[in-house]
Amino acid sequence: MLVHLSLLIAVPAKCAAPRATAHLSQEYRTPAWEQRKLGELFEEHSEKDRDDLPALTIIQGGGTVRRDESNRNLQFDRSSLSNYKVVNTGDFIVHLRSFEGGLEKATSCGLVSPAYHIFQGKNVDSNFYYLYFRSKRFIDVDLKPHVYGIRDGRSIDIEGMKTIFIPWTNLAEQHQIGAFFDRLDSLITLHQRKYWCCSLAVGGCRS
Repeated sequence: MLVHLSLLIAVPAKCAAPRATAHLSQEYRTPAWEQRKLGELFEEHSEKDRDDLPALTIIQGGGTVRRDESNRNLQFDRSSLSNYKVVNTGDFIVHLRSFEGGLEKATSCGLVSPAYHIFQGKNVDSNFYYLYFRSKRFIDVDLKPHVYGIRDGRSIDIEGMKTIFIPWTNLAEQHQIGAFFDRLDSLITLHQRKYWCCSLAVGGCRS
């Protein structure tokens, strides 16, 4: 199942399906998806002057959290919040480390740094595209040509990023795949937490 779904996302539209998946059994072969430009499916959004909303910080791979509730000691000038950008749940954020970690998805509504770029999807499922925007394929292949600078000073050419061709399928299928991986992620997190608790219990018995 996982192999099948990853192939659906990764196979370019210009590749013939039999050639792209020739090494697999018939069970896992699948026709390529339609490809559309990122800028056609996601629109850059910049809304400001909402200092009534909470300031958020990004947890790479973990969404967004309120700055005053995070365990990071982040200092910022509250008088400058009117210049911060509004993000809504499900929006995608191009942040300062996106060149190595992909795009982050907002998991709450609030304000983020004016240095970030906010993208809102048009008739898309954010859980589905979150998988792709954090995938090795997107970061190392699709996004890389639009990254410039060196080391920690690297930035992303936003206009160039909008021209990247990304997979597209109907919304119902996006929902199904996005929901599947969301449940899988929750299951993995649950088992990791159980393992951590068991490790603490074993360690306590030995001490």
